[in-house]
Order: sequence, then C-alpha cells, then structure tokens
Amino acid sequence: MWHILSPPLTLERGIAPELVYVTAKFAALAPFAKVADLLAELLPVGGGANAGTVRNRTRRVGEHIARLPPEGVAYPDIDAVTPAVVIGLDGGYLRSRHRRPERNFEVLAGKVLNVDGSQHRFAFARKGNSASEFADAVVSAGVRLGTPATVLCDGDPGLWKLQRQVMPEATLVLDWFHIAMRFEHALQAARGLGAGTLSDYLQGHLIRELESAKWRVWHGRSSACLGRLARLMHWFDAAHVRDVKGAAAVQRHINDLIEYLYANELALVNYGRRHRDRLPISTAFVESAVNEILSKRMIKKQQMRWNRWTVQPFLDVRVAVLNNTLAGSFRRLYSDFQPDNENHPKQLAA
Repeated sequence: MWHILSPPLTLERGIAPELVYVTAKFAALAPFAKVADLLAELLPVGGGANAGTVRNRTRRVGEHIARLPPEGVAYPDIDAVTPAVVIGLDGGYLRSRHRRPERNFEVLAGKVLNVDGSQHRFAFARKGNSASEFADAVVSAGVRLGTPATVLCDGDPGLWKLQRQVMPEATLVLDWFHIAMRFEHALQAARGLGAGTLSDYLQGHLIRELESAKWRVWHGRSSACLGRLARLMHWFDAAHVRDVKGAAAVQRHINDLIEYLYANELALVNYGRRHRDRLPISTAFVESAVNEILSKRMIKKQQMRWNRWTVQPFLDVRVAVLNNTLAGSFRRLYSDFQPDNENHPKQLAA
C-alpha cells in the first residue's frame, strides 16, 4: 500500500527534477540505451547518462510515485464509495532475465472505466500476494473498495480468484468474444460433418442447434443453452451419427464449450441487453491495455528481459505515462517543477 509523503523526495542528488522527468518519460516509451543516446544528443553536457543510469533513474521514479496516494486525496477514506466502475482484467507474459526457475513470468494488466468516460490503466507482476497487489492497483486508480463494480474477464480462474478476494460483491461478466470464439470452433467442425458422404445432411440439424444455443446464451438464457448442448452430446450417441466422418471433432469442441460455460456460469449475463444499453460485453478494452503497457514497450521488438521482483517500478512509470499522470506526480513531489517551461511567457511579458 502507498504511504503519505512528508517532504519532497530527492530522486537524484544534484539532478534537476525536469531532467529526471524527461529521462523517465522517454524510458517508458523506448529502450534504455536509445534514451541514453537521445539525451546525449540533446543535452550539452559531458559524461551523459548511459543505459544503466537511465534504468536506475527510472526505477527510482517508479518507486517514489508508487508511494503517492491518489491525487487530491491526502488521507483517503477507505469506506467512501465512488460511482460505479467497470474493471477489465487480463494478463501477458514477459521474458525473465533469469532463465531459472522460469523463462517467462506473468504480468496482470487492467483498465478501469469510469462513468464520466475516463480511463485508468494499471499493471502488476503476479507474485506471492497478488490479491494485495490487485487491491493496491484498484485503489491507485481512485476506486474505493466497496465501490459498485462490474468485472470483465476471459474466464481465467486465477483472475476470478483475485476478484473474489478483493471485490466479492462485483458483478461478473464473462467476455463475449471468448464465448463466440468457442461457438465458432464448434460450428466450423459442424460444417464438415459427413463431408463428401451420404451423411452430410446431418450438418443442417447440428448447425441449427448450435446457433440456437448461441442465441440463448446471448439473451441470458444460459441454462437453456447448456441443456441444448447437453442434448446435442447425447445425439451423437445414436448409431447413425457417432461413426460419421468428423463427429469426434464436433463432440470435442462442444464438450470444450460446455466445460467453459459451466466453469464461468456465474459470469454469464444477458449480453443482448447489455449491448443495447451500450455496456461493455468484451474485454477488448483491457486487451488493448495489455498491448499498450506490455507489448509495445516490453515484449515485441524490444527483446528485453525483466526480473519479476524488480519490474514493478518500470510498470508504474509506464502506466503513469499512459495515464498522463507522470507530470502531476512530479508536481506533487516538487512544488517548483516545470516540465513545459511554463515560466517563459512570464519572462517574455516582463
């Protein structure tokens, strides 16, 4: 949990906070070595920063801003309730700097959608006490524990466990895309049932039943959907069906669909109604956050490796840049901080 700060923190002795800010901001967007080269080109000073300096400076910034309470709340009331929010959860993997005991480790990323349309991203490495880290991330987004919330997830049991531990009263919504994707896999297999044989007439019945089951879960009738899928599985027991070409593949996909829906039954809602009310039914908005926070800077072309136990400060800086809160955090640390040379108009006027 963050702590209330007293005097301004010294990020780096003898270094202007504006330089520290620029270094951290660029380091959240580009590899440390490239940032060091850029600073060497821009700043007319000798002995410029190298990649290690940029990395360490950015880490210290992340450690300091993580201790700041939510802006405008000096002593937050944990019992206070904020307006209802929508929270999306997803995960991604970073390459581990140490090949043993793990080659990769998981980072959980999320996005909070507020009623006024504003968004707040958060991310944390999954370690021993992920529930505490998730609670801290939610509070840092300005959401008080106990706030009415809707949590969207792709059905990962670990993510639902976090939700139960931190926000047990939240409304759960299983991502519609993952449901539709499993239905599509079953439908694709159904279109090949008995292909090229005299049994291809069975396709029509199977496709109609699958589409009917999908319609039911879309309209919030999950029990009817599961019942129809269960009857389909029994239909395959008939002698004229079970030996048909492609029957085993269709059964496998339908069984996967049934298991997925049963495992997430408490998170099945009336998707049609939510869609008409323009409420989120997909985790696409949080998957974009995973791409913003992790993929664009920490995975793809960067080929970087990270340490599970020290990556958090870098995630905090990256998130602060994406949330446009980094400058505000520096202003709270340094009362005379001026990242945009805001004193120039006054000097010109004088």
